[in-house]
Amino acid sequence: MPELPEVETLCRQLNTVLPGERILRIEVLDPRLGNIERKRGDSAIIFPESAVPDDSGPGKVAGLVGRRVAAVTRRGKYIHIQMDGGLTAALHLRMSGRLLYLAANVPPPSNGRREGDILPPPRARRRKDCVSLKGETLPLSLPETRVRKTGAPSPLAKKVGRRPPFFPYSRLVIGFSSGTLVLIDPRRFATFAVQPEEITPALPDDPMEGLPAQRLREIARTRRRPVKSFLMDQRLIAGIGNIYACEILFAAGIDPRRPACSLATAEWRKVAKAAAAIFRRAVACRGTTVSDWRDLFGCSGTNQDHLEVYSRQGAPCRRCGGSIERINQGGRGTWLCPICQK
Repeated sequence: MPELPEVETLCRQLNTVLPGERILRIEVLDPRLGNIERKRGDSAIIFPESAVPDDSGPGKVAGLVGRRVAAVTRRGKYIHIQMDGGLTAALHLRMSGRLLYLAANVPPPSNGRREGDILPPPRARRRKDCVSLKGETLPLSLPETRVRKTGAPSPLAKKVGRRPPFFPYSRLVIGFSSGTLVLIDPRRFATFAVQPEEITPALPDDPMEGLPAQRLREIARTRRRPVKSFLMDQRLIAGIGNIYACEILFAAGIDPRRPACSLATAEWRKVAKAAAAIFRRAVACRGTTVSDWRDLFGCSGTNQDHLEVYSRQGAPCRRCGGSIERINQGGRGTWLCPICQK
């Protein structure tokens, strides 16, 4: 699941390629993305610029075609693509969604990139770092057919024609003059909606904006659930998932099994400080790739090289030399050092 650093990485990368670009075409390959207007009963809903329907006002995907991108922002784990004229396209990746940008006639990034750069490093050009889905490695330059695991064109290609290809599990395609943005989502939980720019619903506290220790203490005062479950509650704090919860609590020296209400203000200060440092590093590394996460340009993140406890059961703790343990909490694995975390 993409967590807050991964979504922040996508927003920063999108801001390097989208502002000023005009949307030429939108293809909705999965109507389950949201309340999207239907056209001609097709399974693929296509909105080319030459055929924008009259009803293209607020809330209509067709209303995005022909508009230019003003900026890309983030609210919690929502990616907001702000358009000129006061519309915003809100995208949430949910469980397995990710974005891929295919530049038009642009070669892969040149050498000289370093960890911390927004664009991917040179090693992304190696085969092992190419775009990969379910064990299948696909080049960034594809033939003019839709790609399936079998290598045969998808039946959907007959309906939408021979245009720039899409990867397996593609759900949404937005065409710009400079390239194509593709939403890939194997589990089909991602959502996409168009809304007026002024609609900004209340969201939980955002760790990227800082988590005041006193605020955390106030929220947790009456909650006896384990502190790790508390940090991962998306209704309270946005964007902390399993990986970062384990890492934050290790850095703060807090046992993840402790009730959230048992932490003193000084301990919450340690949690807030650890969260800020870990998120900054994760964004600089373009996210954590322990499964199928890829950034906007199809490259793995590098934050997995800095993990202290996550998925390291049996390995020595780098702080005290003890053994990292794995326990189960709420149906999820939790990694901790029983010596360092109290």
